[in-house]
Amino acid sequence: MSQLINEEDLVIHILNVGQGDSIIVEFPINKDGLRSYALVDAYKKDKTTRYLEKLQSNSACKTQLNFICATHPHWDHISAINSFLTNPVFRPDEFWDSGFRHQMKTYKTILSTLLTERIRMIRVTSGMEWYYGKVQITALAPSIGLRNRYATYGVDMNNASIVLRFEHHDEDILMKKSEEYAERDPQEVNRYDEGKSVVILAGDAEFDSWSYIVREFPRLEATISKFYRPIMTEVKKYMINYLNCSILKVAHHGSMHSTPLDACEIMSPRIAIMSTREEWKTSTKGKLELTRSMFPHESSVIALEESEAMVVTTDGSYEKRMINTNNAELFESYQGEGSVIVIIPPDGEAKIHKLDDELSEDPDPRPLYIPT
Repeated sequence: MSQLINEEDLVIHILNVGQGDSIIVEFPINKDGLRSYALVDAYKKDKTTRYLEKLQSNSACKTQLNFICATHPHWDHISAINSFLTNPVFRPDEFWDSGFRHQMKTYKTILSTLLTERIRMIRVTSGMEWYYGKVQITALAPSIGLRNRYATYGVDMNNASIVLRFEHHDEDILMKKSEEYAERDPQEVNRYDEGKSVVILAGDAEFDSWSYIVREFPRLEATISKFYRPIMTEVKKYMINYLNCSILKVAHHGSMHSTPLDACEIMSPRIAIMSTREEWKTSTKGKLELTRSMFPHESSVIALEESEAMVVTTDGSYEKRMINTNNAELFESYQGEGSVIVIIPPDGEAKIHKLDDELSEDPDPRPLYIPT
């Protein structure tokens, strides 16, 4: 197996846990030479725990998590979270919550644990930012407009999902932002249109949430002339697209209520990853009897394909369909089911590697790392 990962890479591990999400974020080494970790949702406790233990045994690290993010209180996203909150080895510095209050016992237990363990809770909304070295995390959702409707006008729980944007810069992002107003070519500073080192984790966000996301993070075009910036010698047109990304973790397991086409086109990911388990369903709609793959659903797949994204699934169902088409060569490396590892170098293009673990298996990512 080729060694792909070095100590400066941001690595996001999307585990093969079936119809659910367990995502481990592995931050680059800090100034003390230590890696650190975070969880975005946690479904299968044993598999997630053992995988994290293997990662932490691989290099010097801070074992306690930087944060645990529960994108929204659905069972297939939070069922294993409490075990990490109560484990002194992994106990997080912060717990990120969508603010959607639910009567589910599992969620109530999480809230109770936060009180007894005195773990800081952050109620996330769009526009919030966090910085871990050269890694910038931005919350794209939920919008405050949706959050304020939780208790009154009935926002669907999936639309309460936290959506996170990760970008791995090659320098201090706070300094880079301060230079946006300096006398220099904005092309040198604003590279958001490229999105090459950007990964978006979309939770289970559906149409309502995406309608706010594309409004609050618009694709902007500007014309800058030498009269505005004397250092420039000609008129230049450039675009800032905060949603452009290299990798998209597809919302809601690739269902029919997943990311709409318009949002897919704006994000234009190279690779779209679905944490899913293939499920076919026959239903009657009026006089029609329809048999469809609900996960991944054709409408979600088509939206991504129209946006020129290559789709990769943790259960291998999409790749299985494509292997008998003219696109077979593109999917040879991704056949079968398995966890997907996303590797983001500093300001470099994100890439992926698919393991070959089944649901009941514990994969070992350590051979992928360059020895330190």
